[in-house]
Amino acid sequence: MGAMSRLDGVNSMLLYSGEQIVSDLEGQSGIDTSIAEFLLDQKTQDYQQRGLAENQLVEQVTPGVDGRIKIRTDSLDVTMMNPPQAVTEPQVGLPCRVVSRGGFLYNLTDDTDVFDTGSAYNLKYIIAMSWDDMSTPIQKAVVMQASREYQMLSNGDAGTDAYLAQLEMKYTAKAKGEDAQDKAYSILRNGTLPVMKMLYGRHQYFQPDVFRYGKIDPTNP
Repeated sequence: MGAMSRLDGVNSMLLYSGEQIVSDLEGQSGIDTSIAEFLLDQKTQDYQQRGLAENQLVEQVTPGVDGRIKIRTDSLDVTMMNPPQAVTEPQVGLPCRVVSRGGFLYNLTDDTDVFDTGSAYNLKYIIAMSWDDMSTPIQKAVVMQASREYQMLSNGDAGTDAYLAQLEMKYTAKAKGEDAQDKAYSILRNGTLPVMKMLYGRHQYFQPDVFRYGKIDPTNP
């Protein structure tokens, strides 16, 4: 749970634009805050759609009796990590392209929404979160992005934009660090191909340590 309220976020946007802050978002204290609220909502959604708000999870599901797989109602995006193999020419044997249609998963390659009821499928979700459920570093990163855009729309001052750009980079870096820590990223487990080449040889399939240690990774017996 974040320490910054939605009212704090809107007031930060108003303050950076040289406008008067408000005491609530209901009566709006005689000031129209609808634009600031709209931009804050849009930036919140943009940030969450990228999966950077500690809002990714993996679920293993099986199709229903009708073979269909229902998508979570709070889903912003879903990816099937182990799609079935295609049975339709000319892509027989290749992984199917699975998309969402009408609240269910759809096998676009084979043109069907029916999956094998005897198989389990791993789904990677990006889910929607309320403002209060986001951590404080992520809330601040979203607010700074929204503040910068609001200031450019309302005032367009280049000096203020440069100042907000520095704050945006600062809080975005903190938010990414929070998200990475939550996901427990490690280059030894989540490293890209160049990192694997650096650690284990010029080619990811060429593992000289196999002959020396009898296993691929001497650091992980």
